[in-house]
Amino acid sequence: MNRFRRSLALQFFAAFALTAALVVATLAGLVSFSMRDGFSRYLLQGELLRLDRLVVELSEQHDPADPGWPDLTDDPETWNRFLASNATPEDRPPNRPEIRPDMGQPGPGRKPFPPPPDAGPLRLNARIFLMSPDGTLLVPPLVPGSLSERREIPAAEGTELLGYIGLTAPRSGRSKTDLFFLRGQTQNLLLASLFAIGVSALAASLLARHLLRPIKALERGARTLTQGDFDHRIPNDREDELGQLIEHTNTLAQSLQDARDAEQRWISDTSHELQTPLAVLRAEIEAMQDGIRKADTRTLNEMHDAVMRLSRLVADLKTLSFSREGRTAVAARLTDFSDLLNLRLDHAEMRLNETGLTVEREIGEGLELHCDPDRMAQVMDNLIENTMRYTAVPGTIRLTAYQEGNEVIAIVEDTPPAPPDEAMGLLFNRFYRAEASRTRSLGGSGLGLSICSAIVAAHDGTIEADRSPLGGLRVRLALPK
Repeated sequence: MNRFRRSLALQFFAAFALTAALVVATLAGLVSFSMRDGFSRYLLQGELLRLDRLVVELSEQHDPADPGWPDLTDDPETWNRFLASNATPEDRPPNRPEIRPDMGQPGPGRKPFPPPPDAGPLRLNARIFLMSPDGTLLVPPLVPGSLSERREIPAAEGTELLGYIGLTAPRSGRSKTDLFFLRGQTQNLLLASLFAIGVSALAASLLARHLLRPIKALERGARTLTQGDFDHRIPNDREDELGQLIEHTNTLAQSLQDARDAEQRWISDTSHELQTPLAVLRAEIEAMQDGIRKADTRTLNEMHDAVMRLSRLVADLKTLSFSREGRTAVAARLTDFSDLLNLRLDHAEMRLNETGLTVEREIGEGLELHCDPDRMAQVMDNLIENTMRYTAVPGTIRLTAYQEGNEVIAIVEDTPPAPPDEAMGLLFNRFYRAEASRTRSLGGSGLGLSICSAIVAAHDGTIEADRSPLGGLRVRLALPK
């Protein structure tokens, strides 16, 4: 029992095989019953055809003035003699059972019909009954049965229906020929049923294996994933629901592999970024310990710059970790986005001019937006800082903002150099820098654009980068009002 519960193959096979066997057995039983019933009716119809003489005599002796053959039905002896002289004689079957006088029950007020001579259970005389046109039993059969057939007794002249003559099926057996035929048909039906059950069991076994093969592959694949092997893929040659499940499992494995690789890159990049300010601090401290450097203003300022850079990096990592967990907090309120953009650009314009960059702005008035003003100010500061750091001087920075439908669009773009086309989709990745074309003059953490992407996503907005008509980088924000 425990093996059956643990084996899905046995459960599949048992379910399919038992269902097929039950269906075959039910059909075999119905066919057997129908065959016996139909065969009995066929034999009764054949026996009724032998009563032509009896039908003719009943038709000729019928008195329209006194219907129902009272001279025959009122006297059992007369009826028995009438049957003996008109019904087709049959050989007495061997070892016929005794027929009791009370087996036939006539209608109300009539005497019981004693059995005629040699009225065995297979003889026609013992199973004949007579009925009126309305179905009233005039003469009951001496051998009642649950199955019976009847034929009409027409008038000698005309189409009037005089009554019915009928036969009941024998209760205690048939002739040896009939029994031989039924036994042969039953044996054939039994063999066919056994063959059908065997074929069903074979089909159940093949179907169970067909269904179980991908399930076992899924089980092995899931076990491999739990062991940390995300490179494993399950072969898939199916197009049904199990094939879709295998495809989803392979997609999950790829996602886990990508997440693991991203985590490894995250740890490696974070360690690398933390290493630089820590190395500066260590070098300065060791130099002071060895007496090479003094704790003067210049040394302390360099150490302070390293600490501040380290603090900004830790804050940026905290912001990104919150966005990765879906916990980027925004305190949205109705904000004049036009004022926010102008204010951020005013704060940075002096530094931009000092570095040789010209500022252009095309900011529409009255751009109201439900957003977190502090977070959006952080986004704009990061974009302006990124532009200032990587744009060659002399150059131009342009900030454009306008409303488009139910969105507010903000665009920050600059003059050359621009990142290569293959780098456009990677600019918002953590620690990514397109160093080949954009000189890193001031040394950022490489997290600014990643933070912008996280904050914009928390506002249900979108951010994307492409080439600017000015020749440099163009960053476009779309924020729902």
